[in-house]
Amino acid sequence: MAKDEDTQSLPEKDGKSAITRDKLEQSARREALGTGLRLAYQKVLNEPVPEEFSALLNRLSGTEGESGDD
Repeated sequence: MAKDEDTQSLPEKDGKSAITRDKLEQSARREALGTGLRLAYQKVLNEPVPEEFSALLNRLSGTEGESGDD
């Protein structure tokens, strides 16, 4: 098993060890995932508020001021 670890840290043709390449690949995957999540979230933010939800918010904001008068 020690031989596996030794060969993983040896530089390849491009001068980077397997561990370094793994870290770079992991970083690239995280960046791609983050980009995808930001795009998906931006689409949700741009969607209109459903009418039922908007009406509920309006009713709640209208009754909020009246509840303190009772």
